Amino acid sequence: MKVLGITGGIATGKTTVSKILKRYGGYLISADDIAHRIILPKKKAYKKIVKQFGKEILNKNLTINRKKLADIIFKKKKLRKILENITHPEIIKTIKKEIKKAKKGKKYKFIILEAPLLFEAKISNLADLIIVVACSKKTQIKRLIKKGFSKQSAENRISSQIPLSKKIKQADIVIYNEKNLKLLRKNVKKILNYL
Repeated sequence: MKVLGITGGIATGKTTVSKILKRYGGYLISADDIAHRIILPKKKAYKKIVKQFGKEILNKNLTINRKKLADIIFKKKKLRKILENITHPEIIKTIKKEIKKAKKGKKYKFIILEAPLLFEAKISNLADLIIVVACSKKTQIKRLIKKGFSKQSAENRISSQIPLSKKIKQADIVIYNEKNLKLLRKNVKKILNYL
């Protein structure tokens, strides 16, 4: 069973591509969903994060306020690295478990590993085929602003990742998501026919 690694920059459409693929019989593993689960109270990563960044990052119900934490780590690369050193080992361990579980089940046609930081976290080796979802920086910024980010915050997040041009060079397949959903679905279907 093939593992399709879906990656790209922020706001390029990775999640949309992954959801389309899931409809065609794929088992979806989302690194972002795992990242959200491992920072819940009582989890190992939660304790380390609170110890490192202080109780100011907590909501009233003691969950981590991801926006507050993001505001801190996207301003300083060093702090982002500290957070990644806490979370990445847990995320990778969970991804490996989920891949193993999906392969045992054998009721899926393929596995979709949606991981924004597939290259940054050095887990591209977990995928048999790497699909990079790309669009222009202008489109990324426009989409992020639409989601409520400031222009500066959008640019900080984009620059915190490996440039799309470098990711494209390491891809087996590139999907350009510049236009509309109809075209994106059509392009994803072409990939499925290729597979």
